[in-house]
Amino acid sequence: MTLTQELHQLRQKIRSKLPDDVKATMDEASAALAESQIVDRSLNVGDRSPDFALPNARGQNVTLSKLLESGAVVLSFYRGQWCPYCNLELRHLQQALPEIQKYGAQLVAVSPQTPDNSLSTIEKNELTFEVLSDVGNAVAREFGLA
Repeated sequence: MTLTQELHQLRQKIRSKLPDDVKATMDEASAALAESQIVDRSLNVGDRSPDFALPNARGQNVTLSKLLESGAVVLSFYRGQWCPYCNLELRHLQQALPEIQKYGAQLVAVSPQTPDNSLSTIEKNELTFEVLSDVGNAVAREFGLA
């Protein structure tokens, strides 16, 4: 099953258990996000990526510039281990990792959670790629995502 199909299935499952007022709030939040034009404000293909230093799940600082010395980097920003949609995406990224590596690239996930929570995310989802902590979303803001 594709990620899109699994996300749709998960959304239906979650929504089936929610009261109408909560569904309405979620729909309003989704509409507000779409109207925010975040896609227009975020970095796009060809834009220069800002360098950053963030701690990984073991508390060691990792810089984008150092990662780029080894080749291309695929960055995925996600909300945190509490988000079932994000966990599903991370598991699909793990499945795609061999294909990413085949092209000489590295995969790195970034979230606003603490390094301890990043470690829990790695263990829970059996991830073998780097997970970095952007507590406060400073780096996400530089990318136009927060």
